[in-house]
Parts: sequence; structure tokens; C-alpha cells
Amino acid sequence: MKNTKIIAVANQKSSGKTTTCVNLGAALSLKGFKVLLIDFDPQESLSNFFGLYNFEKNIADLMLKHINKQPISIEDYIIRNEVNGIDIIPSNNADMNLFSRVIISKRGQETVLRRLLAKHDTFRSYDYILIDCNASVDVTVDNALSAAEYALIPCWAAPFNFAPLTNTIGQITDIKEELNPDLKIIGILLTFCERTTNCMAACEAVRNRFDDLIFSTTMTRTAKADTSLKEKAAVLSNAKDNKTAIEYRAVADELVSRIGRCE
Repeated sequence: MKNTKIIAVANQKSSGKTTTCVNLGAALSLKGFKVLLIDFDPQESLSNFFGLYNFEKNIADLMLKHINKQPISIEDYIIRNEVNGIDIIPSNNADMNLFSRVIISKRGQETVLRRLLAKHDTFRSYDYILIDCNASVDVTVDNALSAAEYALIPCWAAPFNFAPLTNTIGQITDIKEELNPDLKIIGILLTFCERTTNCMAACEAVRNRFDDLIFSTTMTRTAKADTSLKEKAAVLSNAKDNKTAIEYRAVADELVSRIGRCE
């Protein structure tokens, strides 16, 4: 998809993926980019953040209609959030679970989202599409990675997250080799960072293994980083003491720079 950067925000372990999608999306919007967030997680965390619950017109319903060759109006599924300056396609737990069951018997099961995004011009109007993945290895994550040009991996800076990080990178490598040769890991974002021995040891271990992939900005563990159910991204705060806002703006700057170097 020409000029549209599609980024799958993925990790097999809970690691701040939704918080990253919300704040990174808002930060990119502040920089003047047109941004679409796709909630690809059955838990609906991204949707619920924006006050969207059990939405009938959701990404799973959209994909099911696509594979069944039913007529689709993409605009009917996109919700504009003026507060955060971004667009959203919500998720729905029941429909996502249905999609996961139905897709198993379909040809090209891992590429439904890619084919959907490529078919409709509406998606090409966006500068960035961020896909919030669930913490899993299932076919929905395969779909997100198959559709994306870049994978961003938030990683909770704790020792028990090293194995899931390695597994996630393995999954991305498999998708790149088998389905999506254009897929690149744009970076690993260390989250929930604090000044403890365990955290510093975890950060050192990740840097020793994946140094060139680590974002220079790390996300501090603060109460303000927990954006759940507040409907407004922390990055929009102008408070001088809001570390989350400052850090996610820096992450957005680095993301744009990293993508620029890849092109």
C-alpha cells in the first residue's frame, strides 16, 4: 500500500501494546499525520479505551464479510475520535472468536487482513495504520503481521518477558520468510521501566541480545502511563511533569526517523 505505513504492535506477552497504540497514534496525529488504529484483540482493550463496547461494525465482522464476498462500505466501520485526532476500527469479542474459528477452514487464512487493506482505497488515505494485536500466537496475529510492513514490539522490562520476546521475534521471522517478505522489525520498545535490580537486569539482557533494535527512549512505569478507560491519550498532556507524554512523543519522533531510514 503506497505511502501508508502499516505497523503491527505485537508481543506474545502483555506488555503495554494498547497503551502504546493509543499514545503513539495520538503522538503521530500531533505531528500532522492521518492515523487509523485497528483493534485486533478479542479483549477489546483499545476499543474500550475510547468508550466503544461490543460494536456491531467491527474489524472481525469486516473481515468475515470480505471472505464471504459480501458488499462492504469501509467508512461505516471507521469511527472518528476528535479528542485524540485519530480514527478507529473497533473489535468485538464474539466476532473475533467467530473469525478465528471460521478462518481455519479458508484458503489464505493468514492473509485476510492484508487482502482487505489492499482492496479498499479508503485505507490508502492514511499515513499510519497501527494494529493492536492480542497476546497470542494465533491466526489473528499472523494476519496482522502478514498485513504489516513493520512490527513494533513493546516489551515489559522484566526477566519473565525475555522468552515471550524471543518467541515473538521468531513468529515475525516465520511470517517474513513464509508470507510477507517486506515485514521488518522497526524496533523493541522497553516498557514499565523502573529503577529496580530486576528491571535493570532485564533491560541489559535485552540490549545484549537485540541492541540495534532497541528504541533509545524507554517508557517509565508511572501511574500516568496507565491510560485505560480515560479516553484521552496521556501523550496529549502538556504538563511538564508528565513523563509518559514526553516519552511517547520521543518514541513517535524515533519511529518516523527509523521508518525514513528503511525507505
